[in-house]
Amino acid sequence: MTRLARSIIGEIVPLYVASLAVLLLLLLINVVFNVLAEALSRDVPIGLVARFVLYKLPVVGAQALTLALLFATLLTLGRWIGDRELKSALTLGVTPAAFLRPLLALGAAVALISVANNELVVPWAETQAMEVQKDILLNSPRSLLQEDRFFKDGRGRSIFLDAIGENAAAEGIVMIVPGGPQGPRQLVEAARGRLNEDRGTWELSDVRFRTFTRGQPNLDVQADLATVPVQGLAAVSIGRTDLMTLPATELWSRAQESRRDAAAWTALQRKVAEPLAALAFVAFALGLALNTVRSNLLVGLPLVLLLTFVYYAVWSVMKLLGAQGAAPAWLAAWTPVSLYAIAATGLLARAWRRR
Repeated sequence: MTRLARSIIGEIVPLYVASLAVLLLLLLINVVFNVLAEALSRDVPIGLVARFVLYKLPVVGAQALTLALLFATLLTLGRWIGDRELKSALTLGVTPAAFLRPLLALGAAVALISVANNELVVPWAETQAMEVQKDILLNSPRSLLQEDRFFKDGRGRSIFLDAIGENAAAEGIVMIVPGGPQGPRQLVEAARGRLNEDRGTWELSDVRFRTFTRGQPNLDVQADLATVPVQGLAAVSIGRTDLMTLPATELWSRAQESRRDAAAWTALQRKVAEPLAALAFVAFALGLALNTVRSNLLVGLPLVLLLTFVYYAVWSVMKLLGAQGAAPAWLAAWTPVSLYAIAATGLLARAWRRR
């Protein structure tokens, strides 16, 4: 490794670590806000919330690992421009390739770390996070209930409790499974119900269960007792919010099962595209620096923040469009990376021609 390469990497790496820490903190704050209100309403122990946030760290890191490299590289090269170091090096005959090689090596290292995180750490951590989420939901099931009004549970049922008494006892219970415009598919009525915390179930008494087909009743059953799982009364659903958290092999099998599963195909394409963003970022940062060095235009913090935000905004929109099938999977996955790769190619080509 040349002295120049050591200097470039040695300056970018500390900034990269700092940028990664800041991005992780910002993204984790969003995770905390999403669960904080739910946790406070249930009187969940702070230790459970802390465990949930900790297990979400690798998932958040999947976004931050490459994005922090763009931030750090732009800041480093911006300082080199401001201190005339980049201009002096070019004047002394240092070629753009001498800068590009160590940057690409650093980008490749970050890409490999991102792949390892996505395939080895994220699937395990997301599974653990879902287990902690179940513990949060089961921790204070009484607070899941709302009196004298309809509310929805994690299974999409509409539930009404006429009154809630002591020891998690309820009266006048109605559960409706919606069936669309044709009316409800199932209707459960119970005179009373009591929470069994040891078993994690609601025990209903004097129960009437009815099913409907196209609005017409086809089954009417009465029973003295019935049980309903507590987690069925959760105000939020438990599951993976992003299929990217699945291992590539499992994601490939899911995509093969249904060619029309837009979310699976988009996530599979993202598995490849997002780590490669690290290479596009360093090439783009260098191309931008080489084209602004002669005019001494500083790549300052506002521009760095803008360029980082542009990628994150495009990434967020395209991920949503791809998952919903509104855009082809390849287009949704590769558009954010391609924007920077194409810009990097054009900027570097222009810088080479000027040499």
